[in-house]
Amino acid sequence: MMQIHTTGGPDRHGIELRLDREPVAAAEHPVLVEAFDGTPGGWQGRPVASGYAEVRQDGGMVVGIARVEVAQARLEVTDTWRVAEGGGVRLERRMRCLAAEPGAAVRLVLGLDVVAEGFDAGSQVFAPPALYDLNDVDGDGVEDYLDTRELVFRDDRLTGLAVLAYEPRRGLGLALTRDDLPEHDDVPDRARGQQAVVQRTDVGSLGLVPTGAGWLLTAAYPFVERGRSHALTAQGREPWGAFLPVTAGLEVTVDYGVRAVGGASAPEALWRLWTQRMATLAPRRVELAEPLEELTRLRLDALMPYYREDATTAGFVTNCHPQDGVQLGDVLQYGFTGQTVLNALHVLRHADEMPDPEARAKGLRVVDSFVRRAERSPLGLVHTLYDFATQRDASWWSGLLLPLAYADEDSGIEQLMGPVREHMAYAIDALSGAPDGTYLRCVAEEHHALLRAYRSELEAGVEHDDWLAVARSFGEFLLGAQEDDGSWRRAYAFDGTPLVEPRAWFGRAELNQKSSTATAVPFLHELYRVTGEARWRDAAVAAAQFVAEHFVRRMKFNGGIHDSIYARAQLVDSESILFSLRACLAASEMIDDADLRAAAVDAARVLATWVYLWDVPLPPSSTMARFGFRSTGWSACDTAGAGYIHPYELHAVPDLLEAAVLGGDEHLAVVADLVLHGSNETVATVGRDWGYARPGLQEEGLLVSWWLVDDPMFVDTGFGGRGKGEGNKTCLPWISAVGIDATDEVLLRHGTTELRAAWRRAVAPVAADTMVEA
Repeated sequence: MMQIHTTGGPDRHGIELRLDREPVAAAEHPVLVEAFDGTPGGWQGRPVASGYAEVRQDGGMVVGIARVEVAQARLEVTDTWRVAEGGGVRLERRMRCLAAEPGAAVRLVLGLDVVAEGFDAGSQVFAPPALYDLNDVDGDGVEDYLDTRELVFRDDRLTGLAVLAYEPRRGLGLALTRDDLPEHDDVPDRARGQQAVVQRTDVGSLGLVPTGAGWLLTAAYPFVERGRSHALTAQGREPWGAFLPVTAGLEVTVDYGVRAVGGASAPEALWRLWTQRMATLAPRRVELAEPLEELTRLRLDALMPYYREDATTAGFVTNCHPQDGVQLGDVLQYGFTGQTVLNALHVLRHADEMPDPEARAKGLRVVDSFVRRAERSPLGLVHTLYDFATQRDASWWSGLLLPLAYADEDSGIEQLMGPVREHMAYAIDALSGAPDGTYLRCVAEEHHALLRAYRSELEAGVEHDDWLAVARSFGEFLLGAQEDDGSWRRAYAFDGTPLVEPRAWFGRAELNQKSSTATAVPFLHELYRVTGEARWRDAAVAAAQFVAEHFVRRMKFNGGIHDSIYARAQLVDSESILFSLRACLAASEMIDDADLRAAAVDAARVLATWVYLWDVPLPPSSTMARFGFRSTGWSACDTAGAGYIHPYELHAVPDLLEAAVLGGDEHLAVVADLVLHGSNETVATVGRDWGYARPGLQEEGLLVSWWLVDDPMFVDTGFGGRGKGEGNKTCLPWISAVGIDATDEVLLRHGTTELRAAWRRAVAPVAADTMVEA
């Protein structure tokens, strides 16, 4: 139970929060006002710090009143501190403007020093989905993408409106949360390059700032992103902030929470915080316009027009702006953004229900052409790209952002790619001399889908010996390439040697270079399931143990995404912890190992923190606001681009539900249900087209915060502006693949898409007493 105490003397009272009589957080000057200085670059404002001039106490409630004069305004700030239900503390902060001159604008700031014993500069810090243990994979003590330890994020970048400092030696965390939901936001009135804006917005910010010896938990209203931010440019990472225009009589209120959370590990403490956030934010799932099974039918119908084949290759090449559906280029992608064989598996499963009489034949040709390609290599390796127009193969990295690989030498790369070429020169120039090869993730995904297709066909009475044979060749490669610690490297040349240079792209740290290890485990699990040979199981378990130790328990997951434009090529992203979850689940299914089961549940819980638990307010004039879009149930993509969301977490829905059953944790089932509905929200239907060309299409990603607004790389391009409430105008084959797979798999395993009901049925025979209410 936390207690509230005042400090200091008359006219300058401070606040101290205690846990079982031990001071844990304190503010000598609880009220800080930053006043707009009138300059476009003055994002910090002019600060005036104040203690409380008056304090009233009533039982467990403390009311502090501060009167603050800044250059153009006089303010009264009333802070009401209460002991909250469940043991934390809630702060209601109310500001009243007593007087103001024209043009006055201010920002209210709260800063709480973490003074609990044991907390120091080495404490672990989190702000999901923007920050996980400082995002410091290389261990240099600063965040990998912003290159700073001063980390403050807009509310709309935060899936649970919470930040956490955790001390592992004590098993104690201290969290600062925003407890009232931001209700409105709009396009800021600013010129390109302007870092300070005057705006009536309800979006604030939360963050963690180093103090030398420890950490300061901080909140601001309206928002500021201190130190650095990816909102304006990817290269400069300039900080920015807003100031609220004030006039006499204006009142605003914002609510915060402070809570101590225990946990033997960071994942445990983070999840305890998250279950509390779910109770406070009370997320409501999106109700879909059509049943999920109908969305599958529409996705398949929309996929088939993008089927292509030539004498050697067949596949699905969806590459369009969904707004017009016009194909931008017939480039087949294996793994990652392509998911070619997975799409073919779905066509084979649903062929009898599809209007195209050639559906089954086309699905078989797609799988067979992948098999023929993999047969060219004794290791089962394939190129990741194939251009139907030129009949050329390419590696994804040589096709950085695709144009480079598919342009002739005399076509003018700089003109084609614009400033992106200069920004990415560090990687493009080095990669131009890299050996031909492939990413482990891409090949593992396609071979895993191949084995699933093999088993599905076998269950239908059709055997494809050549499919199994080529999968075995890839399995043999994995066994030969696996390192002593159970890991694999991120990429391999076609002779099977690992690719580690240039390190700026393939990984500066060992954990960057081994970041794709988890992606091979589901394939080995499936190969063991098909053949019963223990060597596939043993390799998978060794890899999962590596993943559990480094990426789950140590929370250094990274590298799921292959096309970063940020300071590091390996992002801390949701896909990398998704693969870690899937690997630990697969291994725990093959052997009876409590540690792997626990790691699977921990990975699922960390993944769940990537999912929005609230509906972000969008600019009323934005495209998604006009369509009534809700962000609940959507997942952030990566930490550097927090505020950019995509539906890839659909691929994790069956795994989240499985982990929910394994851990007897209904909160995980709730998150799985939110994702299954929310992330299917924007599939175009007859009655709700979302501005897309045909039913069944879905946009790859959407912005619920501001991102790369000023970046010259994207001026006058289809990706320019990165406006909040807008999509990225991209549709790729992976979208249909993971969306269909989520629905198909939960139906196959549970017979229903009502996931909370499925969870109850699954756990009731053995663990009914573990059920909790979300």
